[in-house]
Amino acid sequence: MFQIKKALVTGASSGIGKAIADQLLGEGCEVFALSRRVLDENQFQKGGTLHQIACDIADEQSLIEAFDQIKEKTDRLDVLFSNAGFGIAGAIADTPKTQVIRQFDLNVFSAVEVIRKAIPLLETAGGRILLTSSVAAVVPLPFQSFYSATKASLNILAQTLDTELKPFGIRAIAVMPGDVSTNFTDHRDKKVCPVTHYGERCESSIARMEKDEREGTAPRVIARKFIRIAKKNHPKPLYGLGFFYKCVLLLYKLLPVRLMNKLIALLYG
Repeated sequence: MFQIKKALVTGASSGIGKAIADQLLGEGCEVFALSRRVLDENQFQKGGTLHQIACDIADEQSLIEAFDQIKEKTDRLDVLFSNAGFGIAGAIADTPKTQVIRQFDLNVFSAVEVIRKAIPLLETAGGRILLTSSVAAVVPLPFQSFYSATKASLNILAQTLDTELKPFGIRAIAVMPGDVSTNFTDHRDKKVCPVTHYGERCESSIARMEKDEREGTAPRVIARKFIRIAKKNHPKPLYGLGFFYKCVLLLYKLLPVRLMNKLIALLYG
């Protein structure tokens, strides 16, 4: 089993990222927690060593300074948990280009920059890169099309990274949870929804999805699964989480695209 002693977690102040950091700290790990918001340390699990670093990963200078701090404390990382991200909602026809760029910048481009800066530290340990993807990477969600597109990008990124970095002992993995009950739901940007005649359908669709999210799996359960995957000696580049969502992903492989799109339209269209 692969051992995790030192880990970097982005988006570590809430949701899945916070739950991963807590789980690792409880196991006695040294955790470098990157997020824009620094929490009172009493809000984290006791046990390991916590280094909170205020960092906006979409800001290059902020990211450089964060890695300078990390390198002052360690010359290796066992795992990078790339978890920072957010979601926008709205019809494709209504969503301005600036919002699309903002969505890709944080969810994909900034994740790439974190990975690039972490690779030298991961090489030392023959480490792991875990990207927080989503079932939405495979299941195209109407009115969350750009969120789905960013997660699909992360799946491809993980697979290509895994091939490129395997000779250096580094493995890259995209993990696809389904509905998780976090404050991600409350932070989704929905300003675009009511702009045109798509508005009513958009609002109804997002309301259905958000109900499912609020009733979803607790982040601590998802965190345990992420860490279990990170410890595998021979991990796959893609994992779905949960029996139901694994079935959904399998159906998307087996059934005709037209049929699956029709089913999604019935649920969320």
